[in-house]
Amino acid sequence: MKLKSFFLPMSILLLADACLIHTLPPAATTNLPASTFPPTIQPTSVPTPAVPSANAPTPLAALTLADVPAQLTTNGPFLAYLRDKGNGPEIVLMDANGKGELTYPFPMAIHFSLPPSLSRLLSPAGTLLAFYTGSAGQAFGQVGSNTADLALNLMGLFNSRLHPGGTQVVTRLLSADYPANFASAASQLGLPDVTAQALQDSFVAGITRSIAWSPDGINLAFAGQMDGLSSDLYLYNAGSQVIQRLSSGPQEVEWIDWSPNGKWILDGSVYFVGEGMTYDVYATSSDGKVTRKLLSDYRMVGEVTWINAQEFLTYQSENGPGNHGLERVNIETGRIDKIWDASFNSFLVDPQGDWLAVITQSGDMVLVKLATLQQTAVSLPGPAHAFGSGAYLTAMNPGTERHFILREDVASGWYYLSTSGALTAADLQADMVSVAPDRQQWIALKDDLQLLATDSTRIRPFALPAGTRAGDIQRIIWRPDSSGIFLVSSSNKLFSLDFSTGEYALVEQYLSAAGPAGLIWVH
Repeated sequence: MKLKSFFLPMSILLLADACLIHTLPPAATTNLPASTFPPTIQPTSVPTPAVPSANAPTPLAALTLADVPAQLTTNGPFLAYLRDKGNGPEIVLMDANGKGELTYPFPMAIHFSLPPSLSRLLSPAGTLLAFYTGSAGQAFGQVGSNTADLALNLMGLFNSRLHPGGTQVVTRLLSADYPANFASAASQLGLPDVTAQALQDSFVAGITRSIAWSPDGINLAFAGQMDGLSSDLYLYNAGSQVIQRLSSGPQEVEWIDWSPNGKWILDGSVYFVGEGMTYDVYATSSDGKVTRKLLSDYRMVGEVTWINAQEFLTYQSENGPGNHGLERVNIETGRIDKIWDASFNSFLVDPQGDWLAVITQSGDMVLVKLATLQQTAVSLPGPAHAFGSGAYLTAMNPGTERHFILREDVASGWYYLSTSGALTAADLQADMVSVAPDRQQWIALKDDLQLLATDSTRIRPFALPAGTRAGDIQRIIWRPDSSGIFLVSSSNKLFSLDFSTGEYALVEQYLSAAGPAGLIWVH
């Protein structure tokens, strides 16, 4: 392994292509070794029954502005995002109708190496916010004092078991010998290119990014180093407040993700971060009884794309342009199917997980039926734009004539794409299109906003919000019940539109441009 200079952003996730399956018996009273690696240097997965006493939860503490009165007008769903008026970031839960909100100070500095989405920190019900305090020291990617007091915490928000705005320490994340542990780890590994500094840099780069709530909001998966030489996968039950250690391996955890059904937890681990870095990817059952090594020595930019509860898409990437090796991975069986070996620019799976559209690096398009992996070449009027073409491809209603809608670049018109590979001109000029969650209506936006039915019948036009014009709107966010939308402007403003009244409301003027990406729905 050759170490190279760092050039990739922290948000990069890299994955892999070998499969090792092993099953461990239940071990509810077995503790993992704290100071040694298994002789084969392979992670295992055995839960410990509880948090060590030194890391037990502490009593509740209150933020300075803990008792901000709730101004929500509904019981959800809520649009969650970060606001910054210049006095520090705040977290906001807003009613789906845009008429009420609950706001608290965001309890940590934005300069932390945080996960890319607020959904990794905020529970699916919007009741609890996970956050970090302290520091892991002045290694790569970490801003802060060398205090080595990093801890994971929770803050209560809406309808939580915690007092609103109150906080609770879940656990300290570092061992007593931190950061001397990295020298011990490098010595035990005996790999010439894996130094103590490389391990510490990898640890710090991933420790506050590796966190994710289970889909049901009961469990919080996170990375910690309190019991061993390297970071491992842990699981915190928000109800019982019990922590289980799910892995013990020599690599540093860089990211964590859950399967949509909450049965499996993915984690990607490395020995170093930088140019040429590769990941090993493991799937661990949420009860800690099974670990599967899915992928080895894998390069990938971006997160996995879930097709269904047990399958995801992943691909390899070189240091520059040239994503390639698009594959489907099955967590349950470990099977890996090669879908597209050559270079490609972008891809999109339909909401049902039945069809996949791939735009190649040369601007051609291929339609793939995922049940059989049969491929159909799509005859485009011209090559798709080499960059950003994914923004011009949208899944439509799952019908044979309007399965996708696409355009080749910003200057071209839109076409419907059927599952047979046939293109039909849409006779539509729009900068942006967006399909409703119920798949029964969609929007075309340019000089105005057109609400259309699935057969492209125009339901109703709406003017753009006052003070905006074509090109100002950057994003469309549908209400979960498809009764209205939010529009995000280039000036970080948020507008709400109710289709029944046709009225806009400016509901936010200070969307934060920094920190984990927000504007996510919690229920």
